[in-house]
Amino acid sequence: MEQTGYVVEIKNGVAKIRIDRESACGGKCVSCKGCPSNAIIVEAKNELNLNKGDIVTLYEDTRKVMKYAFIGYGLLAILLVVGAIVGYVLTKRDIMALVSAALFVAVGFLIIKFSFRNIDSEFTIKSVERQNIDE
Repeated sequence: MEQTGYVVEIKNGVAKIRIDRESACGGKCVSCKGCPSNAIIVEAKNELNLNKGDIVTLYEDTRKVMKYAFIGYGLLAILLVVGAIVGYVLTKRDIMALVSAALFVAVGFLIIKFSFRNIDSEFTIKSVERQNIDE
């Protein structure tokens, strides 16, 4: 997986890089008058002597990204189904199956939030597209 980012800070041999996340339409949708774009900050080793303001291409193993996406979405899907079955089997009421499914998914979100809190991305800087000449 490749992403383009903007170096916002260099500190102790680590570059902090801002990546603008694209919307589902790729940010080119005229009809919605601009989709909101969330930016994330990632860290990478500063092996290419980057400076603040440089634009870089980052790389991370696609298999790793897909694994975490599958764990996140797959776990929630499984918990949704299990929660609905448990709620229905215990009460024989559809509304309780819905409530139980929602509770299981909420627990799943908490599990994911706390389990993946300290997982580090291993972005590597593949190339520098433009050096900042202002500094």
